[in-house]
Amino acid sequence: MEIKRGIPVSPGVAVSKAFVLDSEGARIGRKFLMPEEAPSEIERFDDALRRSGEQIRALAEQLQQKVEDSYGVSDIFQVHLHILGDPKLRESVANLIRNRNFTAEYALSQVLRRYVKSLEATGDSYLLQRVRDFDDIEQRLLNSLLGAQREDLAHIEEAVIVIARDLTPAQTAGFDPSRVLALATDAGGRTSHTAIIARALRIPAVVGIGAISTEVSGGDMVIVDGTKGIVIVNPDEATLARYRIRARNIEVFEERIAAEICNLSAVTRDGHRVSIEANIEFPSEVEAVVRNGGEGVGLYRTEFLFHVESSAPTDEKAHFGAYMDAIRHLGDHPLTIRLLDLGADKFPQGYAERNPFLGCRSMRLLGKNPDIFRQQIRAILRASALGKVRFMFPMIATPDELRECKDFVQDVRDELDRAGVPYDKDIAVGMMIEVPSAAMMADRFAREVDFFSIGTNDLIQYTLAVDRNNEHVSHLFSATNPAVLRLIRLTVEAADSAGIEVAMCGEMAGDILYTPLLVGMGLQHLSMAPAAIPDVKKLVRSISHTDAKTIADTVAEMPTSRLIEEFLQKELRRIMPELFAEGNAFDAD
Repeated sequence: MEIKRGIPVSPGVAVSKAFVLDSEGARIGRKFLMPEEAPSEIERFDDALRRSGEQIRALAEQLQQKVEDSYGVSDIFQVHLHILGDPKLRESVANLIRNRNFTAEYALSQVLRRYVKSLEATGDSYLLQRVRDFDDIEQRLLNSLLGAQREDLAHIEEAVIVIARDLTPAQTAGFDPSRVLALATDAGGRTSHTAIIARALRIPAVVGIGAISTEVSGGDMVIVDGTKGIVIVNPDEATLARYRIRARNIEVFEERIAAEICNLSAVTRDGHRVSIEANIEFPSEVEAVVRNGGEGVGLYRTEFLFHVESSAPTDEKAHFGAYMDAIRHLGDHPLTIRLLDLGADKFPQGYAERNPFLGCRSMRLLGKNPDIFRQQIRAILRASALGKVRFMFPMIATPDELRECKDFVQDVRDELDRAGVPYDKDIAVGMMIEVPSAAMMADRFAREVDFFSIGTNDLIQYTLAVDRNNEHVSHLFSATNPAVLRLIRLTVEAADSAGIEVAMCGEMAGDILYTPLLVGMGLQHLSMAPAAIPDVKKLVRSISHTDAKTIADTVAEMPTSRLIEEFLQKELRRIMPELFAEGNAFDAD
């Protein structure tokens, strides 16, 4: 028996035999042609573009018949269609065919390899996860040009767990959840399109394992625990029996919680109310927020708008349309929009920085690219006249940065006033607390904004100097590090003193292990993935605020992450013992 750990991206447990998917792509034959062949070769490439677009549209329709589009899967395929329809792609390939006598296959490979190389050079985790989309496009076009068939699992007649180096979004979308019970891959991340589709299909998935595709053989018995990020290869009989029970119990337990909690408020046993909201990346995810009982959107990541509209990244119309889509589905619930959290490496005319995470990212780009932010802020303000909207600045580290941003917003307000464009004059403007300097200066910042939202993913990374995607140090990435908890407490105390709201929108907010601690520390709003809402609501309704404050005070005196984790596990077992019943999600391994 061998236990492997990776990144949990789609919850649930599955037990079945492994199907190892061959990741080798189409082979390119000849690379050069005669000059007189160029016109017909370009026509051949145009035909491949057309047929590939038809295939993607058909695949999107097929997927929509399987799932409600609550995870933005249709938007993912719009990205693929956008890439295929980009005139720059077509012209770059055609130029290599005309001027270098390259075959269409070789020209395409050269152009897309350049795109991918530029993405990889940035070191940016979001863009690195978009590389797989370009790989998918390349293989689809090459298969169309070469007349090859894309490998799929259509011929599989028994339930399997798919093991692969990586999976393209199109491969994942083509899976039948009744046959493909789970996924495990060497590569991938939490925000990859493959992860999003796996969640939409409710297929348990663990990614970023390292080398599982070369260490598992077809037919091996495999357990995938997508809740904990564990893959067990060739388990012993006792482990196998325990996980089979767990797989059944988790499904029953989660369905029961969702049915009980969906329409109830998150109120503690002694009447303290906590607002449970959701993090989204696509407007279509709002349906899942409402269905799971969410009370609004606490974090709308808008970077996807920039990537979809890469040929016109400052398009105000695209932003306004996306915000209105979300508003229509939310009704009276609030929509909190985070301004574009981009790095300079993400702009077509930009440059690759040596360390983009410490470079010109987020609001530091304002002075260099004001038009991009002006169009977004205009769209947000216009949308605020038609719904309950607020927005926040990401990655603010100093008071000077915040004042520059606020001055910029005031200039946009003045533009709209002069033009007679309506907007909510009292729209709430907040800031993310993501770096230690912001938390340490929270008392000063609280005088300047209407609310705080704590982004724990970056706050932990910058506080502990740990890249959680780096396998050599990821074990040091801990939400319960006493330094991190002290910064959270400082932020909450500063917000309380100033009389402003404080929320948390990092992954910590969606983990029920931390819910009693966060409620006890005074967090008023918790924002998380839509699927996590029922469990967190259930936990809030199972505790008293007094009990939660006692837990928080006890944790504040503990010296190490390990002691804090053990204490919180013990408290969770006490508060919700049903979670730890044999075979349930937190049953010990």
